[in-house]
Amino acid sequence: MNKIINLRHIAGYCPEAAIWKMIVDLCCIIQGQDKRRTPITPRSLFVDGGSFYIDECDEISPEFLPPEYVTGESITESQQIWMLGATIYYASSGRILFGGHGGHYQRTNPYVQLPVLQKAHQAITPVMQRCLQTDPSQRINVQELKDIALRESERCRRAPRQQARPQQTASNKIITDRKWPEEMVAL
Repeated sequence: MNKIINLRHIAGYCPEAAIWKMIVDLCCIIQGQDKRRTPITPRSLFVDGGSFYIDECDEISPEFLPPEYVTGESITESQQIWMLGATIYYASSGRILFGGHGGHYQRTNPYVQLPVLQKAHQAITPVMQRCLQTDPSQRINVQELKDIALRESERCRRAPRQQARPQQTASNKIITDRKWPEEMVAL
């Protein structure tokens, strides 16, 4: 029996292989959408038996909105890529991008540095940063992102498994050992 898990419950504890699997699954979803694009946020993202999927969510969290998004407009593929980058950061670190201000902060502060993930997820950092570019034309495209994620997912499958730990920050001094759900270990 598979247990459905919301990304908010496992953020910061996701192993690298699960992050790459999430990217692959979400790229497939993005490629399969034509007219109506679904926002990608931790609130709308679920894991079921090792596969990630998006459930319709009426509320879009402002911290996951891209810099160029205007309220009421349809979401574009490029905006979904930015949301995916913010979600990658959240899933990897357990923290919300730019202190919870999202793309608005990035647009109003042109000199803000893109986040860097720590050791356990270092290979994900360049891909995440390409997703989070302020200029939509500078963002990675879906097919390239999917190809990189497939290659890295295969690399992780061959590497020995490690228990993921949340990134340690000044406000997060205590790291707890939280076990990854059994159905995700098979990734």
